[in-house]
Amino acid sequence: MREYVRFSRKRAVHEIIGICLDVLDYALVTLFCIVLLCIYVFHFAAVQGDSMKPTLEDGNQLLVNALDSRPECGDIVIIDANEAVLLRDADGVPYRIDGLHKVIVKRVIATGGQQVDIDFDAGIVYRDGVAIEEPYVSSPTNAPAINAAFQYPITIPDGYVFVMGDNRSVSKDSRYGDVGLIPLSQVEGKVILRLRPAEQFGFVR
Repeated sequence: MREYVRFSRKRAVHEIIGICLDVLDYALVTLFCIVLLCIYVFHFAAVQGDSMKPTLEDGNQLLVNALDSRPECGDIVIIDANEAVLLRDADGVPYRIDGLHKVIVKRVIATGGQQVDIDFDAGIVYRDGVAIEEPYVSSPTNAPAINAAFQYPITIPDGYVFVMGDNRSVSKDSRYGDVGLIPLSQVEGKVILRLRPAEQFGFVR
């Protein structure tokens, strides 16, 4: 009887250890997958400044899909603005100059092959000849006081996007010569969620 009791206790201990090892194994695999997702799929970003108000505000914490490097019109994207791309007056060929040397967040207005025109007097943006409905902007689209990038209309070359901030009166974006067009290679991802502040948690559009 004593031998049976001892055997039962040993088996119970072995079963507990086995369960613990299984749980630890699953936990390590889950942690590894989360790390891979954070490195290769999702990034985190923080908004600095007021150029995207009222959609995004200074200090907002964002979740970014780093695999979405071909944004569509209306998407909000994170951009590595180390270089600016302008168009040669003679033939419209893109060329690169020094940019802002910082990461910015903007909204995609037009993609490759689309035409952008801006009526600065009325503050209206046209894409392929149609006025864009922009309920997200906090002010009409104004002309840059200095360092304008383009004479409109322009056609966006393939592989580039034209971006602007929602707060047009303060945003430095594709209207300006030190931002210009954004190569898709400089798009770090599409903003998916606002994580903080907690009371504003949710999808970003």
